[in-house]
Amino acid sequence: MTSNPTTTPTTTPTTTPTTPPTTSPTTNPTTLCFCTYKNLHFPAGSLIYNETDGAGWCFTSYCNSSCVVEKQARPCPSTTPATVSTVSATVSTVSTTVSTVSTTTEATHSTTSRLSSTTPYTGCEYVFPPRKDGETWKTDNCTTQTCHRGVITTTPVDCKSVEKPVCENGFPPVKVYDESGCCYHYECECICYGWGDPHYVTFDGQYYSFQENCTYVLMKEIVPLQNFSVIIDNYNCDPSGHATCPQSLIVYYKSYEIVLTPMRLNVTTNMVYINGNQIFPTFSNEDLMITSTGVELLLKIPAIKATVMFKSLMFSVTLPNSLFHNNTEGQCGTCDNIRKNDCRLPNGQIDPSCPGMAHEWKIPDVKKPYCERQPPTPPTPTPPTCPSGKTSICDIILSPVFKQCHDVIPRQPFFEACKFDVCHMPNISIGCSSLEAYAVRCAAAGVCIDWRKSTNGTCELTCPKTKVYKACGSTIQPTCNSRYNDKYVHSCQGAQRSRDFVCDSFMEGCFCPEATILFNTFSDTCVRDCGCTGPDGKPKQFGETWYSNCQKCTCNADTLSVQCEPVKCPPQEIVTCKKYGEVLVNETVDCCQINTCVAKPVCVHNNTEYTVRRDTSLTLWQNRALGEFWSPPSDRCVKYECTKTNNHSIDCN
Repeated sequence: MTSNPTTTPTTTPTTTPTTPPTTSPTTNPTTLCFCTYKNLHFPAGSLIYNETDGAGWCFTSYCNSSCVVEKQARPCPSTTPATVSTVSATVSTVSTTVSTVSTTTEATHSTTSRLSSTTPYTGCEYVFPPRKDGETWKTDNCTTQTCHRGVITTTPVDCKSVEKPVCENGFPPVKVYDESGCCYHYECECICYGWGDPHYVTFDGQYYSFQENCTYVLMKEIVPLQNFSVIIDNYNCDPSGHATCPQSLIVYYKSYEIVLTPMRLNVTTNMVYINGNQIFPTFSNEDLMITSTGVELLLKIPAIKATVMFKSLMFSVTLPNSLFHNNTEGQCGTCDNIRKNDCRLPNGQIDPSCPGMAHEWKIPDVKKPYCERQPPTPPTPTPPTCPSGKTSICDIILSPVFKQCHDVIPRQPFFEACKFDVCHMPNISIGCSSLEAYAVRCAAAGVCIDWRKSTNGTCELTCPKTKVYKACGSTIQPTCNSRYNDKYVHSCQGAQRSRDFVCDSFMEGCFCPEATILFNTFSDTCVRDCGCTGPDGKPKQFGETWYSNCQKCTCNADTLSVQCEPVKCPPQEIVTCKKYGEVLVNETVDCCQINTCVAKPVCVHNNTEYTVRRDTSLTLWQNRALGEFWSPPSDRCVKYECTKTNNHSIDCN
């Protein structure tokens, strides 16, 4: 192995034609920078050393165009014995020699050979594929490499400096990468959301409350460019008739009609319909991606970077400013980072009141004929007097529980909405929707808040018995279905995961416990081992045995598959029927044939068999003689008689 190159200054100028060109800062005005190595100066583009350890490895140092020293170790391109080389360079009147010592005794065991200025460079043969001298290629979208005199230099893409804008809605700006994925700029997202009774925040952060139970345009494009719109269907969710909640969101994109509806039973069940057909998340095609954690429904449209979320009493619509800037209207307002124009009416004018604007976006709904009647102008509400302590659940928003999110997402709208709800509604749990809405926005900004345990059970979320609650979990969970994992899970693993529009979401929900895996996406079954799938679609563990279609099946741990074989039946016994009126019958029991003796369903008279016309009391009059009377054991008060009604049948009366 070679030691580091040594330098030996001399006082006698060296003028040898076989040395590399000398450099003189005083006579070469094109030299703008230089590399310094062991007190020597090397101009940009020059070779500092090219050496070998004598065992087949070459070591090169090069001063690149930016005057940064780049070093390279590689197998030597030639099979001839390598020599230890030196590079001589003259700086003004000082000649220096770079040499390599092959042993510990420099004076007696150093060898030197000078590089001829006419020696051709062979390129970079040590890489695959080999590169020629001067060749440039891309290693990825963000870097290029060049082979220069045996040295590979790496040059990153030159990105412009960026500035972070201030977003009117209070959310932090997001990075938006260019098509190459190398350079980015910052952009304010347009985020509209609502929750509770319900309360709305427009794309640019304007908060207002709106309590009506019709169907409305949540957002639509002013000029159709992306063919995207969202309708909200509200309903009365309180027996008093004063509280309204979002019942479903109807999303229109291209030729799709997507209906998102959480069914609020003991456990929330998410229903999704595409063009009238029910689908079960996770679902995707070339245009859509729909996931569910059992609590939250998430629709993503990658082509336009649109996200629609629906969860119990809350919803949100997130759009990129670059595609929807100044081209939205509806209850969500205008996406342009200007709050004062968000109360836009259908005629394009700006209403001074957003609740008044929201009413104007009502659309006809055949299921709600009562909405066609123009409601009277509501009186100005009198601020309610709240009992002391009733708003304590709202104080959690301002407490240290949400401290990590206070500087990321504005908390005041959620706090005010919470107080409004708990003061107007008899059930204090309505305040949970404001805490939930705040936590969702925090999670979307990368801040996970586990807040439910701070409510002393008021906002507890019940999961299926097979799952556990998590404040934040990945929207795409691995399952026992390998094709599903290949399509969704594996594609979200890798270096680009954090930039992937589909993969970068985390939501609150019910998830499989540690050390278990979800069996499939349309059940709540979690298993420790994937095992096999039985004929009923349910999981079977390794070694488990069951019967199906007269076959004995086993979940084989070695082949990771179901193996079946026909049921083995015992040999049939020879049966002789000895009782009067019995006949031999062949029956199938547990997939095997058996012979048994059974009484013939006939009446006998004068050794003649008569078929039975009714079989309801067959066991009572089998083998009875004509004219014979009898009573069933359970009712001695009833008598039956066998009488002849025609030539071939007997009637029992």
